[in-house]
Amino acid sequence: MTDPPEVALARKRKKIALYFWGISLGLLVLGFLSWLFLFRFVEYTDDAYVGGNQVYITPLHSGFVTSIHTDDTFLAERGELLVELDRTDANISFDRAKEDLANATRQVCQMFHQVFAYQSEIEIKKAQLVKAVQDYQHRWGVLAAGGVSVEDYQHSVAALRSNFYGLRRTEILFEKALSLVQGTSVSNHPLVLAAADRMRDAWVYLYRCNIYSPVLGLVSQRTIQVGMWVPAGTLLMSVIPLDQIWVNANFKETQLRHMKIGQKVWVTSDLYGRGVVFHGTIVGLPGAAGNAFSLLPPQNLSGNWIKIVQRLPVRVALDPEELKVHPLRIGLSMEATVDLRDQGGLLVPTSTKGSPLYETPIFEKEEIGDRSYIDSVIRENMDTTLGRYAQDPLYLESLHMSLPPLIESVCLSNEMPPLPEVKKPAEAVRAEETPAELLSPWGAQQKENHWQEYLTQLEKKEPTQETCQIDILTPWGPHRDAYWNEFFRELEAR
Repeated sequence: MTDPPEVALARKRKKIALYFWGISLGLLVLGFLSWLFLFRFVEYTDDAYVGGNQVYITPLHSGFVTSIHTDDTFLAERGELLVELDRTDANISFDRAKEDLANATRQVCQMFHQVFAYQSEIEIKKAQLVKAVQDYQHRWGVLAAGGVSVEDYQHSVAALRSNFYGLRRTEILFEKALSLVQGTSVSNHPLVLAAADRMRDAWVYLYRCNIYSPVLGLVSQRTIQVGMWVPAGTLLMSVIPLDQIWVNANFKETQLRHMKIGQKVWVTSDLYGRGVVFHGTIVGLPGAAGNAFSLLPPQNLSGNWIKIVQRLPVRVALDPEELKVHPLRIGLSMEATVDLRDQGGLLVPTSTKGSPLYETPIFEKEEIGDRSYIDSVIRENMDTTLGRYAQDPLYLESLHMSLPPLIESVCLSNEMPPLPEVKKPAEAVRAEETPAELLSPWGAQQKENHWQEYLTQLEKKEPTQETCQIDILTPWGPHRDAYWNEFFRELEAR
């Protein structure tokens, strides 16, 4: 016996409703359990992009581009030559620096020789001063006995002072010249070192006419052509190292509540699809939201403000081995899912450990060979007689000559030293003690002496007619007394 159609239809509807509500309840329970054990520990975003380092290639000095050795999308090895600039100016600067170094070396050698020249001159001045001291002492000793004149003695004092100050002047010039080279060698003299530094700068300037790739990566953004004039700092191209790639996942601020450094991340790309999953790790949480770095940051006081949920870029490091198999490019779109179950990480790092290190050794080659070349220029221009002081510093003591206090006081005094007491000869003493009347040609004693001498001469002569005729007029005539008295009066008047 079959049920009426109405009963069968009602039973069927009841069964369908039972299945519907049973399935719905099952799905609801399954969804709740999924959220309870899985989805509540997961944060997802499709606002994620590949980030990486872009190494910009720029010249350190201006010049014309003479050669380009690569192009966009091509691989550049680390240390590979990318661009060449014109070397004309660099060669001129290098030659000028070489000439300056040669001149500086010769000048320093001249300074060393000047010191030795003054050193020899000091010895000559010392010998001259010793001679002047001896001359002064000898004249001082005999001046009291009247052996030399006062003028000769004064000349010896002047010669002593002249030689003394000549020696002092030479000693000062010696100290002045020595101060420029004391404690230094030719190679380590400040003038030579300064010229050597200028030559090193010219060496590096010439080396930098060739521009090399600092990293291994793909070339992009080539903006230059051969023959173009490029100022210093102009972007020539960029090199993107494919091993320095990460993902910036822009999560909402409400999704960052339970995110910590060190949590695991599953990342997929639009390039490879969801079949290729990259396994990453959160290595850093941002210090500011993206709107803080915008061209017009929000300013609620000026009205430039709208309440929206902000996004912050979370940095996710990827597995290098996976990147070798499936390399990514900067700017690709990604989807990121973060596992929040690990809450043992930090919100802010407490040390620098784990920070990435980016370095390149190519610039260490800039000065390879410059030291040996500079040394060769110094050797070519250094005086061979100064080979001892090429590397060994010069050390000389002061050559000041000390004199006895008495001699030094004579040299330093501005006045003539006092004359010693002169001992006069006996004849001079007797002459001073005899009255001037007796010593003068017209004194009384001398008159008598002259008169007796004339009389003696007359007595020895025989009288002649000539003498008799002029006897009255001669000093020995009859009026000889009047004659001589008048003669001596005229002498005394003169």
